[in-house]
Amino acid sequence: MHIYIYVHSKTMSNQNSVHPKQVSSENYAKSIKEIMQITSEKYNPTLKNILKIEQIMAKYKEFDTKKQLVEKMDVGMRPPVLNLILKYLEKSNKILLNSDGSITWIYASPKAIKSWKKAVKL
Repeated sequence: MHIYIYVHSKTMSNQNSVHPKQVSSENYAKSIKEIMQITSEKYNPTLKNILKIEQIMAKYKEFDTKKQLVEKMDVGMRPPVLNLILKYLEKSNKILLNSDGSITWIYASPKAIKSWKKAVKL
């Protein structure tokens, strides 16, 4: 089983582009564990916080800055907890943390994938 992680690279026109990079499931699990181990010792986000960030990202799709994301939240969250959640979502291929500081929701739900496969090709 392989998991695709999207990697940013510079193109000839100095614009960022995204290319999938194939990563084995063992390396993926290892990278998630490393992130969680380093920061969860100090900051322990709750499942409620993770789901809240996921819901906000799925609803609005893109934020130019972390500050815009925080403004959409109805509760306060410490910055290290938010950063940990964003790193987790990036490693699980649900968001992209762009080099300009913007955050983009890229996760396609199983329902969306199924309807995309049924779509008529032009």
